[in-house]
Amino acid sequence: MNAKRARILIVDDEETLCECLRTYLEFEGYDVTTASSAEEALRLDLSSFNLLLLDIMMDGMSGL
Repeated sequence: MNAKRARILIVDDEETLCECLRTYLEFEGYDVTTASSAEEALRLDLSSFNLLLLDIMMDGMSGL
């Protein structure tokens, strides 16, 4: 049986951090998407994610 993997969205303006988190979480079996800004994240269907990991101190719009 194919179980649906939980989806995680990582929103952070630090590309290296996003890629490290993505690598680790994908290794653990999660489906991971990254966005480099809050504005970019808001263009996605946020209701399709099970968990959002947000940086609260970004340029422009914060993660709050």
